[in-house]
Amino acid sequence: MKKLITLIITTLSLSVFSTYSNAGTAETEWVEPEKFVDVRPANGSRAKFRETTFNQLEKHFQKRAAELPEDQLLKLTFTDVDLAGDVKYMVGPSNNNYRVIEDLYFPRLKFKYELLDADKNVLKSGEENIKDMNFMNGVRSSRSNDPYIYEKNLFDDWFYKIIKPKA
Repeated sequence: MKKLITLIITTLSLSVFSTYSNAGTAETEWVEPEKFVDVRPANGSRAKFRETTFNQLEKHFQKRAAELPEDQLLKLTFTDVDLAGDVKYMVGPSNNNYRVIEDLYFPRLKFKYELLDADKNVLKSGEENIKDMNFMNGVRSSRSNDPYIYEKNLFDDWFYKIIKPKA
């Protein structure tokens, strides 16, 4: 029985490690994020909100890049981000600012990208200014509590259309 458990653990460990070792990776750069159209918190520090937002998006980009073949690298250089929604500022004793999600305030991502192979050869590159003016009508968006679901969906649509077929 002990040998069977050891065999199962070893097999699972190898499959987990081989999945990650065969995965591509992503590198993300944010160029002058203080000038981005809209990465503003409803309340709190702008710098902290930017950091949290970028960390969440970078994790998502890495997750997508893991679907690429082994040793491929997706380099992303963001020059602008406009989050879905808009911050409404309240003046008064409570100062309860909030982000309103409406059709009018659609998400937009502006970036350059390069898809590189293991030898650093460029497989694909370009400059994108993607947006989703119909973001509120997607089925994926209505089922999530993720505050960045619209931006992630926008990136996913681009990734599966432009990057994944070429990988």
